[in-house]
Amino acid sequence: MTRRTWFLASLLAMPILLTAACQRETVVPDDLKAQVDRDLRYVEVKDNPEAYRGKVMLAGGKVLSAKRLEEGTRIEVLQIPLSKDLIPEQPPDESKGRFIVMDYGNKHIVDPAILDEGKLITVVGEVMGATTTKIDEVEQRVPELALKHVTVWDRNHLRNAYEPYAGYYPPYAWGYGPRYGYPYYW
Repeated sequence: MTRRTWFLASLLAMPILLTAACQRETVVPDDLKAQVDRDLRYVEVKDNPEAYRGKVMLAGGKVLSAKRLEEGTRIEVLQIPLSKDLIPEQPPDESKGRFIVMDYGNKHIVDPAILDEGKLITVVGEVMGATTTKIDEVEQRVPELALKHVTVWDRNHLRNAYEPYAGYYPPYAWGYGPRYGYPYYW
């Protein structure tokens, strides 16, 4: 390849790399990094939400419903474990239950229109205890989090990030070069 080709290729790749890097950094804003207890797991909070009241945690999942109430936006989420990149795992391996996220309307006013059913989200939230939700005809107690920050994931962006060439997965999706070295492409 010529220098010009390398230069053009790097210019084309730059926006993609910057977008991916910027999106990962916004999951936990700088002002919340010190507050987040990264060792706190959903299962622990689900079993005893009152014991963790006031702790700030990360949780992720699939939006089941989002409704605007007088006190703020109420988001019901099906919990999905987070990957090391803090993205709900796709496809979800298993869920440990549900949780409620309340945006009490301070500075985080969330419009339910951006939280369509099925959207994947990662939430930074403060444990407020437990609340009840109706699942079919049964009332169930679930953890409640006060929203500190939310990241709404775009499925198309996630598909492109993890499947650059449809049907192939790393290391094959990016070619053989870095893994096997030149000239062993096949």
